[in-house]
Amino acid sequence: MRRRAQFRNEVKTRLSDRIYSGLQQFKALQGIDSDSAAMSRLLELQLFGTVGTLPPNLTNFSAEAAHYGTELAA
Repeated sequence: MRRRAQFRNEVKTRLSDRIYSGLQQFKALQGIDSDSAAMSRLLELQLFGTVGTLPPNLTNFSAEAAHYGTELAA
C-alpha cells in the first residue's frame, strides 16, 4: 500500500517568503486564524477599499463610446 503524500501548505508554497511573512503579521494583527480568511480580507480591502472610501460601482458602465445628442439626424 502506498503512503499518502505529506500535507503541503499551498499558500506558503505559492507565495514568496516576504509576502507569506507579511500575511502572518496581518493575521496576528487582525486576529484571523486561517490563511484563506486573511487573504479574503486583504483582497476585499485591496479591491473595495475601507469604509468611506469605496470606489463607484464599475459594473454598470459600458465599454462602448459615448453618443451625444439624439439618435435621429437633425
